[in-house]
Amino acid sequence: MPKSPESEGSRLITLKEIEQEHGVSRSSLHTYRRSASFPQPVSVEGSTKIQYDAREVAAWFEAHPPSQGKRTDLAPRDEGAAVPQTEQTSRSQVGKPDYLTDEQWTGLAFSIIEGVGKGLHAAGLRVEWAASLGPLALEAVRPRLDELVESEVSDG
Repeated sequence: MPKSPESEGSRLITLKEIEQEHGVSRSSLHTYRRSASFPQPVSVEGSTKIQYDAREVAAWFEAHPPSQGKRTDLAPRDEGAAVPQTEQTSRSQVGKPDYLTDEQWTGLAFSIIEGVGKGLHAAGLRVEWAASLGPLALEAVRPRLDELVESEVSDG
């Protein structure tokens, strides 16, 4: 049976310990783990925990220090450029319902689109996609919102 890394003097480290010792967030750590250069987990017989050789992880972070600030792996954007209206986004423009004020509708629409962006970020996908996916989510929510408001009015 092969020796475990711990029996050879190497310390095993969990994901939580990597986060704490190297000062990275869970989402950043998951992004790093998808990188081909990140160390592979060490399998330990009888354990279901994902563990890594602490020396390999430390060496990886030495070679790939985390940086603060804006992501550098995305294509540069022209911040002042108008967002192009594709056929998909222009078809999915949803009008404000009569039962909401402009402020309520704007707040709801912003929250839905922001939620899509957060979901994309959590999944490790491009947050910019929220610009085209958000209006589709809003379009999907509107009919159900109308039903709920109508049922509340008829029950009230």
